[in-house]
Amino acid sequence: MKARAQPPCRPRLTPEQVDALNAEAYALRMSDTPRALRLAQQAHEQALAIDHPRGLAYALLRWSLCEFILGQPVAPLQARLDRAHSLLEALGEIDGHLDALNLQALIQARQGDYEQALHLDQRALELARLHQASHAESRALNNMAVTRLTQGQFPEALELLQLSLALAEHNGSIVDQAYALGQMGQVLQGIGEMDLAAEHLQRSLHCARQTQDLARQATSALDLGTLLSKLGQHAEACLLLDEALTLSRRTGNVNDLGQALLGLGQSCLARGAVDAALAAFEEARPLALSVGDSPSLCSIEMGLADVWQARNDLPQAQGALERALAHATKGRLTALASQAHRALSELAERRADHALALQHYKAHHACEQRLLGEHSQQRLRGLFVRQQAQALSQELQAARQADQEKQALLTQLSAQADLLRQLSHEDALTGLANRRWLDLLLEQECERAARFRHPLSLAMLDLDHFKAVNDRFGHAVGDAVLRQLARLLRDHCRRADVVARYGGEEFTLILVEAPLPLASQLCDKLRQQIERFDWRSLHPDLHGITVSMGLAGNAEAHTPEALCALADERLYQAKGEGRNCVRPTGLLADSR
Repeated sequence: MKARAQPPCRPRLTPEQVDALNAEAYALRMSDTPRALRLAQQAHEQALAIDHPRGLAYALLRWSLCEFILGQPVAPLQARLDRAHSLLEALGEIDGHLDALNLQALIQARQGDYEQALHLDQRALELARLHQASHAESRALNNMAVTRLTQGQFPEALELLQLSLALAEHNGSIVDQAYALGQMGQVLQGIGEMDLAAEHLQRSLHCARQTQDLARQATSALDLGTLLSKLGQHAEACLLLDEALTLSRRTGNVNDLGQALLGLGQSCLARGAVDAALAAFEEARPLALSVGDSPSLCSIEMGLADVWQARNDLPQAQGALERALAHATKGRLTALASQAHRALSELAERRADHALALQHYKAHHACEQRLLGEHSQQRLRGLFVRQQAQALSQELQAARQADQEKQALLTQLSAQADLLRQLSHEDALTGLANRRWLDLLLEQECERAARFRHPLSLAMLDLDHFKAVNDRFGHAVGDAVLRQLARLLRDHCRRADVVARYGGEEFTLILVEAPLPLASQLCDKLRQQIERFDWRSLHPDLHGITVSMGLAGNAEAHTPEALCALADERLYQAKGEGRNCVRPTGLLADSR
């Protein structure tokens, strides 16, 4: 009897095979993203088959990253990433945990939630420093800088990039150097330093071309090409933009591809190549839509409007500009909204619709007024940042030539970073933390207190009858009172506490590791110090300066907003009950 043929034996899967697939997917993520995605999906299937948790976690992570690069829908991507993140944390995989935090932050930034992105990057930065993961530290600094740049916070962005560049040079990471230099070029463009920006972008491209990172090469070529196009150097700009376009098509990076097409369209339009511009803009539009990129969508529609006007198709131009305005309004992009209103006004004038032209011109003017304060501050900061950037460029070059000077340079950079931080975080009159910095610190402290289940209290205090001081003695004496109060608060609070000026004569204290009974004692001691101070040292007739305080704790108010609201409510209670007192919560009585 003939024996039945046995089916061929499948080779048995091993964890090492899954790990190899994940490693290959990671290596190809920036050079061939579609292939990397297929490898990650294969690793995921095999990890499930052999019950390999570590391999499964990294497969989910690589899968999520590739989908992010390819501009896939966020919801399924986020679900996979959350699962990967949980597994990696449970397994104690620090590198994977850092990669997951990085991707979580990038997703939040793409969706416009910049505060959450910064929060996640700050967590990644702290974890990277704790475990001496220098590449992850540099990446977190870069990501935070990009978010600050998007928000128009140029000094903060430059400070972070200086730290990142120094770290990248110390570690010899050419890719990280390329990234930091490229973002520094964007900051310098933002403050109008085009020549210095071009120098940094050229250095970024030079570094990128020394690596195998095609995505980094594409971004560096794109950034430099876009800048040269703005400067009127169209021939060189087109070569770089074509290079960026070719590389982006190879990698499959949707965001880079869309940006390259947008830049190419704008350059073609500037040269009068209307048909080529139209093709580039129309290819870029669905890519920008797929990733929800409102700034790019607005710029694409305005570019299309210029194309239609060049062809004398005014109704098409009108539709494109209205879509541009809708994208700018949705994304709260005031500068782009201003440009769209102005273009619509000019188009309406061309069509002899004078009423509509006036309507859009008024809207354009209103946008410009909103931007005026931001632009004034930006120009003032820009003067300072320019000096810093030029000095740092020279010093970093000297550090590369003489390695023994690097430590001295890093010390100096740290001092300069402290100065930049001081300029952006301090209240000008009192030297205390300003409102914006207070909001950020309070959010961080609330999150930390919740995570570790530690007590946290918040006090809001207000100078009693301060208007009478200003009315009787003048604003110069009033300002002196505010400065002296700030000194008293700073001198008599604990080192770990945060003292901030909330606005006007109102101040806020973040009392860390302080339950309400302790916070109440601390606040009443402060109240007594203020009451006992010799205010006649500021003016012979000045006396009786006191404060009222409202106090809240995280045992009853669990968010920054709730803490502020409850403390403010109790401040008004203190005012209503005679002033010069502390009003804590629950069973605690006034400690006077």
